[in-house]
Amino acid sequence: MRRIGIVVYALAVLSMWAVTPGLADAGIGGMFVDVPTSHPAYASVRDLVQRGIIIIGAGGEFSGNAPLLRYDAARWLSSTIKNVEGTRTGTDLTPRLTTLETRVSSLESTMTRELQAIRAEVARMGLVQQQDPGTAQKAQTAFVLGVTGVVLALAAVALALWF
Repeated sequence: MRRIGIVVYALAVLSMWAVTPGLADAGIGGMFVDVPTSHPAYASVRDLVQRGIIIIGAGGEFSGNAPLLRYDAARWLSSTIKNVEGTRTGTDLTPRLTTLETRVSSLESTMTRELQAIRAEVARMGLVQQQDPGTAQKAQTAFVLGVTGVVLALAAVALALWF
């Protein structure tokens, strides 16, 4: 009697293993019965299924060779949009903004020191200007280019942190 119970239990486990998509693909951990883990699209298909964008068939079939119907495309696009919107609205930007504020503050103090050094250099060049009038123009151009570079760098940091 006990042997019969063990045999029935073993058959039940074997039959569950055969029909379960997570154990399909020759028992090597594949997720689909018709997409081998060695297929180039396997990781992408698995990712889309895990995100809930693509829904696989009842037997664990992806049916990759079947034509794409407009109904399926609409459902997948809708799921994708909901996924993206849910990710975006649930994002807390406070840590990124704090990091950005810290970086801007650091750049501001660095820029203040640099501006003081430039002012001192320009004042020193004021004495030289009497000998070479083009030096002040070069200093002003260099100053404007330097400030423009700092502003563009701050904008790049802000964009990198924001997106």
